Amino acid sequence: MDLILVHPFFDQKGGLERSVLEIIKKFNPTVYYVVYEPEKTFEELKEFDLRPLPKVFFEPKFFDLKLLHRKGEIASIFRCLDVKFSDYDVINAHGTPSHFVANKNERVFYYCHSPNRLVYDLFEERYRKKNMIGKLLMHFARAFYVPIDRRITKKIEKIACNSEITKERLAKYIGRTDAEVIWPGIEPNEFENKTYDKYFLYVSRFISNKRFEKVIEAFKIFCKKRKDFSLVLAGNVAPEYNEYLEELKNLAQGYKIEFKTNLSTKELKELYSNCYAGLFYAIEEDFGLVPLEYMASSKPCISVNEGGPKYSIIDKKTGFLVDSPEQMAQKMLYLAENPQETENMGKKAREHVLKNFSLEVYLEKIEEKLKEVAKRN
Repeated sequence: MDLILVHPFFDQKGGLERSVLEIIKKFNPTVYYVVYEPEKTFEELKEFDLRPLPKVFFEPKFFDLKLLHRKGEIASIFRCLDVKFSDYDVINAHGTPSHFVANKNERVFYYCHSPNRLVYDLFEERYRKKNMIGKLLMHFARAFYVPIDRRITKKIEKIACNSEITKERLAKYIGRTDAEVIWPGIEPNEFENKTYDKYFLYVSRFISNKRFEKVIEAFKIFCKKRKDFSLVLAGNVAPEYNEYLEELKNLAQGYKIEFKTNLSTKELKELYSNCYAGLFYAIEEDFGLVPLEYMASSKPCISVNEGGPKYSIIDKKTGFLVDSPEQMAQKMLYLAENPQETENMGKKAREHVLKNFSLEVYLEKIEEKLKEVAKRN
């Protein structure tokens, strides 16, 4: 099968990039991108055939600037709209606006990690933080982007998505109701449980919609009853979020809270293997691989009761779903005072991942959809 994979941004180590990497490793496609920063993303990508999407003939240099959210975002829209591929069986699109390649190409299988959150569900949250020029740019971007998104997404041959939450967004914002949910998977054997050290762990990118401040608030409440635990906050931080990171550090002053940034995969897995339990508080997370990684490490996960974790965590069995920092603190205290129950929940959590979220099942389902679209030729 001659596969083309399009993912515009390889400039970080997030769950989306990890899922895409596993597909690349499995099928060895020709991979097209707009931004590729090897020092910021997964090293394994260097081993594969990565090519930049051709620039459009009218593309001025300012398209490469970070005018809205990230470098190359505007350029990616025009390049995906304009590119015309040849000699392929099927195109697999990941990450907005990769699916815009359906403008000039057929046989597209779009795996939607989420409709563009900047112009849909997170628009108001980001808009409030912008100055006047930023607000005008956001309004212009949304007015330009949304009609194109709706027109192209409706014509794509097959769409799958990573969670029920993403399926709901596709229906609500774009009117595409036939997306099939294919849960992402991980390789559980890459994770292990060494011990239950006295620290809670929150792993995610340091961006505002991950709501680290809520976890810090929960830990402060927890500390009123227990002083013998610490909190570790770990993840990558992009330069544009350095100010947010400093705000978090100010909130953490006076408490046993440690920040670990831009760690290697090995270092992250070490944190997983030794933590007491995992925490998660992102805004309506599309799916969330981090809760799976906690559970694969035999650690219960306490997560806000929204987004993907509602479907990956079994409440009171593999972790807890909570509605506030106060409730999170209560569950942290419960686990701290019941170490045997923590271990029991951790064992059930790993069994849950082994049964429902294996990488093998994920890749098998992706392959099935790729072949279905390729046959339509």
